[in-house]
Amino acid sequence: MSYSFRTAVYWYRRALAAVSGRRNLHFLHLRKTGGTAIKSLLVDHPVLPHWIIHCHPHRYVLADVPPVDDLMFVVRDPLERYVSGFKSRQNQGAPAHHVPWSDAERAAFAHFDTAEALALALDPSASDHMLALKAMRNISHLRCAYRDWFGSLEALEARRHSIVFIGRTARLDADFAILRSALNMPPDMQLPVDDRQSNRSGGRQGATMLSERAKVLLRAWYADDYRFMDWCDAWWKQQGGPVACRWLSAPDEAEKAVSEAI
Repeated sequence: MSYSFRTAVYWYRRALAAVSGRRNLHFLHLRKTGGTAIKSLLVDHPVLPHWIIHCHPHRYVLADVPPVDDLMFVVRDPLERYVSGFKSRQNQGAPAHHVPWSDAERAAFAHFDTAEALALALDPSASDHMLALKAMRNISHLRCAYRDWFGSLEALEARRHSIVFIGRTARLDADFAILRSALNMPPDMQLPVDDRQSNRSGGRQGATMLSERAKVLLRAWYADDYRFMDWCDAWWKQQGGPVACRWLSAPDEAEKAVSEAI
């Protein structure tokens, strides 16, 4: 989709929202969180009874969302994101895409053939520590952080009232079921299970494939991301689930939706 066409569609949908009394709801697509699976459904259902959905590429961030609009996104444990991101770039975007390595990525994967090897080299005492730092800063999925989308915790807190949904990759099916109910989406909408459609990189072990030492080093590297996760944890507890409680039509709606998803 060209930039000019995407822009025309965006403004058409905003106009439709204005004349129909619907709210504009933006989906921020954070890398390697399951966003592709959700977007594959939302793009086919942009007009809902009370909402106009706007799906965006990765470069669209919190600061781009108009102050009067609402937003939603999915987050993932940073260690899981790291493993998924490593596998995705090692496979050059397969199965959903083909994005060739940059020269820096080619050099990184020539030296580090596993996510574990790269993580262990983050130890300052490792002989290839400097190569690891370079790899972490040049492998596209590994260098991105939650701050790239949110800016700061203060900026995210300032938009708290705008957040409709924060999904969690680890329980995306159940969280999406609650979102589907809250937004009055068609009840037969289900997240894709195909690796290509959902852009899963293959290998379902995730962070369990990492040693305890690797996990310690990665938690230190992604300490800032974990602060954002803590903020999301507090938001979930306050709302009682992945959807802001004001958008749930009945107190037991979340429990019902989860039961239907299981």
